[in-house]
Order: sequence, then C-alpha cells, then structure tokens
Amino acid sequence: MGRVPADAVTADLRTQSNTLSFWRCGSAKDNEIDNAVLALAAGSNRIDKVELVWVPEADLQEDGLSLSETEGRTPVQDLVAHHVDVRQIDFDQLAKVTGRVLAALAEGRYRRVARAHVKIVLTNAIAAKRVEREALPPHLASEFGG
Repeated sequence: MGRVPADAVTADLRTQSNTLSFWRCGSAKDNEIDNAVLALAAGSNRIDKVELVWVPEADLQEDGLSLSETEGRTPVQDLVAHHVDVRQIDFDQLAKVTGRVLAALAEGRYRRVARAHVKIVLTNAIAAKRVEREALPPHLASEFGG
C-alpha cells in the first residue's frame, strides 16, 4: 500500500464520535459530483476548493464497515438524503477506509474542484432555487450579495 502520511489520515479522514461522514455521488458523473460539491460547500463558512474521492459503498460493506443512512448537514434540502455515515470505526477499520481511499486515488477516482467552480455551483443552485441564499451560513451568504 505504500507509506501514508499521518496528516492525510488525521486531517482528511477525521472521525467524530467514531464516525466518518460521506456524501453519495452515484456513478460520479459531472452533475453527481457537482451535487456532492454543492452539499459540502453550501454548509461551509466560505467558498473554497473541494477535493473529492469516491469509494464504492460495496467496498466499504465488503470490509465489514457499518453504514448508516443519516441526514446530511447541508441547507440544500434535495441533497440531505444523499448522506451516509460509516459508524463504529476503530483503528483497524480506519486503516481499511484509508486503503480504499488510496486505491481510489490510484484508480483516478478523485477530483479537485477549484474555488471558481465551487462558486459557480453555488451560484447556479441559488439561481435554480435549490438553496436560498439566506439558508447559507452568514459569511458564505455574504459572498452572494444581499
């Protein structure tokens, strides 16, 4: 598997209450990736780049990980149900997730989304009334006037 920097695990695969949060992005088509970007960005305090890696749920289940559908924390109501938590993670299970993420990276199942594109995704969602500007965190909402 190669050496994995500790910061990559502790910063990018940060658990809370032994749980990892994931957004579903279907088959990772552009519009599905934009939905994941929107779900993440709309709950942020500022517009920033987004880095995504997609791992098939079947792989996580094959590793014996406990998946639970939960409501995602996003003001985009049509995306709230696109969220899943991996629960009851211990050190060994975190290593399995890390291995799946590394495999996804090696297979090209990732995307770095530039700040400019994140802003376009948010702007389009506001224009399409998928999310109200007022529902965004205050500092983020200020980026869109008003």
